[in-house]
Amino acid sequence: MLKNKELILWKMLVVRLSSMLLLLSLSRWLLYIFNTNNFNDLNLNELFKLYYVGFRFDIYTLIIFNIPLIFFYSIPFKIKFNHLYKKIIDILFIIGNSVAIALNLIDVIYYRYLDKRMSSELFTFFKGSDENQGSLILNFIVDFWFMFLIFFAMLFIIIVITKKTKLKESHFYNNKGWYISQSIGFVIIMALSVLGIRGGFQLKPINLTTATDYTSPKNIPLVINTPFSICMSSTSSALEKINFFEEDIIDSIYSPIHNNLSHDRFVIKDATDCNVVLIILESFGQEMIGYYNSAYEKSLTPFLDSLLSKSLTFDGMANGRRSIEALPSIFCGLPSLMSTDYPSSRYAINKLEGFGTTLKQNGYKTVFFHGGNNGTMSFNSTSKSSGFDDYHGRNEYDNDDDFDGTWGIYDNPFLQYTASQLNRYSEPFAAVIFTLSSHHPYSLPENYTIYESNYNTPFENTVTYVDDALRNFFKTISNYKWFDNTIFVITADHVNPEHKFDEYKNVRGSYRVPLAFYSPQIIEAKHIDEIAQHIDIGVSIMSALNINDTIFSFGRNLFDNKQEPSFIGYSNNVYQFYDGTYFLQSDGNNIKGVHKLNENGFSKNLFNENEEDWKSIDIKFKAILQQYNNRMINNQLYYIK
Repeated sequence: MLKNKELILWKMLVVRLSSMLLLLSLSRWLLYIFNTNNFNDLNLNELFKLYYVGFRFDIYTLIIFNIPLIFFYSIPFKIKFNHLYKKIIDILFIIGNSVAIALNLIDVIYYRYLDKRMSSELFTFFKGSDENQGSLILNFIVDFWFMFLIFFAMLFIIIVITKKTKLKESHFYNNKGWYISQSIGFVIIMALSVLGIRGGFQLKPINLTTATDYTSPKNIPLVINTPFSICMSSTSSALEKINFFEEDIIDSIYSPIHNNLSHDRFVIKDATDCNVVLIILESFGQEMIGYYNSAYEKSLTPFLDSLLSKSLTFDGMANGRRSIEALPSIFCGLPSLMSTDYPSSRYAINKLEGFGTTLKQNGYKTVFFHGGNNGTMSFNSTSKSSGFDDYHGRNEYDNDDDFDGTWGIYDNPFLQYTASQLNRYSEPFAAVIFTLSSHHPYSLPENYTIYESNYNTPFENTVTYVDDALRNFFKTISNYKWFDNTIFVITADHVNPEHKFDEYKNVRGSYRVPLAFYSPQIIEAKHIDEIAQHIDIGVSIMSALNINDTIFSFGRNLFDNKQEPSFIGYSNNVYQFYDGTYFLQSDGNNIKGVHKLNENGFSKNLFNENEEDWKSIDIKFKAILQQYNNRMINNQLYYIK
């Protein structure tokens, strides 16, 4: 095929792109070949699978780095046969693909220091003024000279392919039919390119967390390639390293490492090997629940009110404002303190150990239920990377008669499906249930009637619908033998979109969600005025279950008194930190306000007075922020044994 130096357009594109795809995949896989000790638990079948699924991400890189070739050779104009024009495109082809392959080859060595593919922090390195940069690069060249041999060998192949595949000039480009056929071809090629960049026809284009659909976080570097990692991470801003406190004392001020877990309050019966069912309610801020608000003339949530009255309840607060931010907080004790959510950030391929992972290591079967369209908000990827093996979504439900027309399966039928599926699992199991019906556009099943609906907004009607779905769910599972041996945790992903009461129309109110533990035979039923946040949930579950593994979490154990209550969040480029009395706001370096909350919400700014009263929370806030940023940057979001 390559003996003929001049090829028609489609043959030339096929030969060049397929050749580059093979070189990209080979350069990606060299990371495994030179680092086999890091992946010694993989068998031959798993290795083949990881190599194969990696082509999905290689295709993205192939198209991004070959846009000049694809676009400028496909345009339906005769200029593409100009000798100088072709020469420029060929040079861009060689440069683009050699850069992509060079990045993969650099990571073959650099991976050993990060345990992940490079992201856009590469630009920070070259942009910096560190005087050691030159010597570091020189040392790399000397120590790993063989990588340069591999690079130049691949570069030679690229040049040969370029020379052997010249675009053949058409003798019919003055013909009207030629322009029509070329225009049609251009549209088709562009459409296929867009499809390749998206990674398929799925709802959301592929991103860094998509790789978790195929493997564990540890093996993600074998699936994605370095250019893909850099392109994806470059769309989000990087965190800055913080040095408020010396490294040798920061852990003494604040540490996210929890060991020797115990409980000295609220647990009234041994809960070893009990099941766990965590229910996350879509958009259910405290404001929507009658249990938290006596001002409701008629509660929207009579069942949930009854359930919470028999539960251990806290003044719950979400650590983020969106659903996609909730799961890392709840599962991994990781608050949302960046300008982008963690699953979409450049750090999404960092190693995490969610409480699902810890439960699996202690013999639990882990499963995640969400009736939404599979792939929505990267829930399937995030849950899997956090240790939840099985996933049940709209696809698994497999009956679109109950489809709401937008998001997925209505909650009532999906929760009944969830109940039947849970009853098939052997104990102990840990399950997460994420509802969806209380989400815009707030549709309800045709056969569902809301009494006095004229007094409620469409959103409030869906709140009542979800409450009814929960009632039916608990009615079903209460007959199962595992029910009394289960701890139910109830919270919401974020607050509601509509507000009725003034006490919720402030910064603190924008984070207030329910947080409760229901298990009458195991957990004491009591209302506690302490604030509790999403990041407290995982470590508290471990404590209640008597699991004494060392846990990484920015939260606290709610079942002991060792740590003071606190809340941390980030919104509109301002950090929020609250200890139950003082609400501090900061840009990370400078305090923007300190408020002492009272019944009327925020009082005046106390920043310029009574500093001795609130100075301690500023110290704790800065210690948490330093641990968060530096551990995120250094890929240390787990307990290093």
